[in-house]
Amino acid sequence: MATGSTPQLTQIGFGGNFKGEVVSMLENNNMFTDFERQELRTLADYCQAYLAPIGTIVFNEGEQSSYLCLLVEGKLSVLKDSDGEKSKKLVDVRPGKTIGEMSVIDGLPYSATVKATTDSKLILITKENFAKVTEDHPRLGVKILWKFSQLLSLRLRQTSGKLIDLL
Repeated sequence: MATGSTPQLTQIGFGGNFKGEVVSMLENNNMFTDFERQELRTLADYCQAYLAPIGTIVFNEGEQSSYLCLLVEGKLSVLKDSDGEKSKKLVDVRPGKTIGEMSVIDGLPYSATVKATTDSKLILITKENFAKVTEDHPRLGVKILWKFSQLLSLRLRQTSGKLIDLL
């Protein structure tokens, strides 16, 4: 996780020790609306919950990826470096949205910086735990990957629409 002079993520719970609250957080995430409660209970064992005070860098563009995040509360900004100029804001992330999933899947560094613009609560799934849940629970893993595929497809369509407006 990002370090330096910015505030740091503070772990507030992990898996079985915090399962009920993590399940509630997952239930309220748009990505998991069609998951069964038992699937969310299983997934919760592989998750960690964190607080990100305002100003926290959740991850930096170019850092090697190690986790994806589900925003539960608060607001995050996705920032992109622009040829030595000040970073440009691409989008604000609202509760129920995910970030970092591309890098966890393809293993490439994060493509943008993500910063907490309000005090925020996140659920993190590390790359290792993501691989482990897919190995331990293949049906659940496929369901999650399918959701990621739908999410990435939607984002690509939205980006294509914005790109055509610029041409």
